[in-house]
Amino acid sequence: MFKAAARLLRDGAVSLGYPDDCRICGNSIQSWSDGVACARCWEDPELTDLLISHRLCLKCGAPVVVPRIAAVCPLCEDLPIESARSCGAYKGAIEASVLFLKSYPYIHSRLCDLMRAAFLSSEAALASDLIVPVPLHRSRLKERGFNQADVVARALGRVSGLGVEYHCLERTRQTRRHRTGLDAKERAKSVRGAFGVLRPDMVAGRSVLICDDVMTSGSTAGEVARCLARSGATRVNVFTIARAVMRAAG
Repeated sequence: MFKAAARLLRDGAVSLGYPDDCRICGNSIQSWSDGVACARCWEDPELTDLLISHRLCLKCGAPVVVPRIAAVCPLCEDLPIESARSCGAYKGAIEASVLFLKSYPYIHSRLCDLMRAAFLSSEAALASDLIVPVPLHRSRLKERGFNQADVVARALGRVSGLGVEYHCLERTRQTRRHRTGLDAKERAKSVRGAFGVLRPDMVAGRSVLICDDVMTSGSTAGEVARCLARSGATRVNVFTIARAVMRAAG
């Protein structure tokens, strides 16, 4: 009862004393738990496309529009991971939350609830021994002040019960930011050889769940997976907040 009353007082203070506008529609956000988007934009499937209820590729987690005979889609046949899952498509309130996360190391409670639902709905596919966030290069970490993948990993650790290893991976060279329009081959080339395992003993003989904020072509996740496999990881899965799906050429 006390917690419920405190929540109402907090939400009232947010809406009256510190109003914030939804970054999608511009209306006032009424609840602190909704983060940077209002409840209406979170709940409108045309704006915020949650993937939990979709028919998904069994491997990369991309939404499958037309049922296929094959278990995996053509976008991920060569991706060296076992399973990848995300909360939703990179659009609407999910996109706004990810963009906010790149500047502020905070994941609001609605997004934490979505992470829990997405993980639990695919718990068997994502079965792992530990979580490893995708690292930033030290120069970009210094520039930003934090690694958003660490923030995702911390929240995922809480909802999954898995331990998080923050320091077993490193990004050995700075890579260019992936621009809109880069195809999968260009993305893969840009991250080739960009990661190293600092503590092979942490991953050898274990199943690893790598996490990040967004997965697009899977090039970064694939390169991290190869790196972990060379150090003895037996299986690599992926969890991200958002999925920005690239269409196959042709």
